[in-house]
Amino acid sequence: MDRKLIFLDIDGTILAHGEEVHPAVLEGLRRARNKGHMVFISTGRSHGSVPPEILDMETDGLICSAGSDIWFHGQNVYRQSLSPELIEHTCQILKEMDAVYLLEGFDRIYVSEKAQRIGKEVLPNDNPELVRWKKYFRQKPNLYPIEEWTPDGEKVPKITFMLFQKEQVEKVKEIMSEHFHVVFFPAAYDDFWNGELISRTADKGTAIQKAAELLHIGIEDTIAFGDSMNDYEMIEKAGCGVVMANGDEYLKTIADRICESVQEDGVVRELERMHLI
Repeated sequence: MDRKLIFLDIDGTILAHGEEVHPAVLEGLRRARNKGHMVFISTGRSHGSVPPEILDMETDGLICSAGSDIWFHGQNVYRQSLSPELIEHTCQILKEMDAVYLLEGFDRIYVSEKAQRIGKEVLPNDNPELVRWKKYFRQKPNLYPIEEWTPDGEKVPKITFMLFQKEQVEKVKEIMSEHFHVVFFPAAYDDFWNGELISRTADKGTAIQKAAELLHIGIEDTIAFGDSMNDYEMIEKAGCGVVMANGDEYLKTIADRICESVQEDGVVRELERMHLI
């Protein structure tokens, strides 16, 4: 059997909210590697924000920052960042919208003034997603005020943002789409929209292609598992794109396969059906 490269998103794919990676998933990935296949984590998180339990997993590498940062066996092999001019221009637009925004550097994350301010607020009418973000702003150790970021300092590959007015959603798509993949996560609330601005030249799709090239393996021998729209390019580019049952409905329309949910260890079940474990 030809060696396969297996790329796995974290949240919603191998890790359910509030849980740990199930032992069955860890065992299944170990079996895949024992058969000669290679396993990579592919996440929107920066390398410094990947949970220790994920870093401690037995894998062959990491794709971080939604495709801008590639690691093989603990060694960085590729990085690409946004231009300082584009970052400054984008920050100005988001600030005018009164948005919360984060510059997600490779090692540090810089948060806007509004993020700093609302992180101190505890309001009884906050929706659970906003409560989660406020806790993040208060407790995440590598967060810094955006005033400390300088164009010749920390390189930034990705920008995360939050909007509080529905009419701004389409406005962001219209303004930002020239330079970014504009990704919105499913909105369960009518006063909060969470999204990411991902480079059009360094996304998860370009990253798995780059990883395959560096390892001298054809893209047809890549398999990608994901659940959200920041996985879109990866699912589209991979030789076989697999979307979780709990995944975004639009993402499912481009999937080669749909497997069981993250709670049902869908990744392992699909690898078994593919006879890779």
